[in-house]
Amino acid sequence: MTFRLRGIFGAVCFAALAFTVGGHAQQSKLPVANDASDACPAAAETGDTTYPIRKLAFEALSAGRQAEARHLMRCALHVNPSDLVALRQIVYMDLNAGDESGAVEDIDALRGMNASTPTFEAQEGYILFHQKKNEQARAAFVRAMAGDDALIREHARQAIAVIDAQFPNHTLEIAVDGQYLNRFDDGVVDAYARYFERVGGKDSPIRAYVGARLLRDTASQNGPLPQIFSDNAFLSGVGLAYQPQGAHYFVSTEANAAYALYAGRNHTAAVIPDFRMVAGYYNLFRPGAGSPLHRLSVQANGSVGFYSRYQDNIIAYLQPQETYDLTTGALRISPFFQQSFAFDVNQQFYNNIAEMIPGVQFSLARFPGAALRAEYVRGYYLPFHTNSVNPYGSEYNDIRVRLTFDKLFFLKHSDRGESAVEPPAGGPH
Repeated sequence: MTFRLRGIFGAVCFAALAFTVGGHAQQSKLPVANDASDACPAAAETGDTTYPIRKLAFEALSAGRQAEARHLMRCALHVNPSDLVALRQIVYMDLNAGDESGAVEDIDALRGMNASTPTFEAQEGYILFHQKKNEQARAAFVRAMAGDDALIREHARQAIAVIDAQFPNHTLEIAVDGQYLNRFDDGVVDAYARYFERVGGKDSPIRAYVGARLLRDTASQNGPLPQIFSDNAFLSGVGLAYQPQGAHYFVSTEANAAYALYAGRNHTAAVIPDFRMVAGYYNLFRPGAGSPLHRLSVQANGSVGFYSRYQDNIIAYLQPQETYDLTTGALRISPFFQQSFAFDVNQQFYNNIAEMIPGVQFSLARFPGAALRAEYVRGYYLPFHTNSVNPYGSEYNDIRVRLTFDKLFFLKHSDRGESAVEPPAGGPH
């Protein structure tokens, strides 16, 4: 899920600020006139030496000559680097001109003189987030929360929650997929828990994780080939995941120790090394709220991976899905149509299939991440298998009932010496 931060200070005021705040200038960071050839009017010799220049700047601003006004304010700073009135006005004009880098530099200069404001800090946070500098953006919003303005504090808190939810440093994911397959009279469960730690700070695309997974079914207890029905194993291991900010693709690699629950019957070792490398893509496309199709969504979902425990096999999955939200209240009823395809290099018949799956999903707003799905499956074994015998024919039908739960839990950032902020309700999962 992709979040967008709202800019709450888009309309800025250009009125002269009638107060000054003491402080010391850091001249190396202060903006000045572009070069010596820029024409700057003369300053006053006594009193407020830059007042005549600022007056000309405000006259140019009132006449709509933005570039000239901005240049004149920089002239005032060139004469007096501690002119806070000029520097604050330059920040406003930077924002109005869309000069994000200039605005950040000028706000940093104000902060160096202990003269920044929560409004400026929040605005810098939005700019840095737009530039994908999330660690710095979060720090700016934390500074904005130090002020007394309740509205700015609330918007900054919401922005921090969005950043923490979208780019968490510490994440716990818990997922359960329990389903009944009428075709085999089989109950199958796939449950896992993984703890992620971002490596290198909030802007890093790399996360390390540890996890455990249980794969179990009921029909395989009496079957000579339980892998046809379901994998039966308990896995634990570590991994690395790579996903750049804003990207919908990912790459992961992990190493597990897999305890085979039916090892003796299948003549395999009880504990088996399990190495896997997977590349995948996921995205959800939905029209805007004003569209007559705003309840319709299209899901793109696919992956290809190497799995050592499955005879060093490479398996690809493709599962697009179209969904329509029939109701959107406390109970969401969503008919869907999913297409599911699997292919593998080892040409095992159960890894080369095509399925058409119409169904309906039920979910409750008070239990985010949980859903009940009823599915009808029309399936086909693809004619790509040569290394295994298919005892089921070329086509099949099935009715499946699934209970799923998939949710991310974002941990607080109090360990970083910053304000701990809970993610907003209904965050990504």
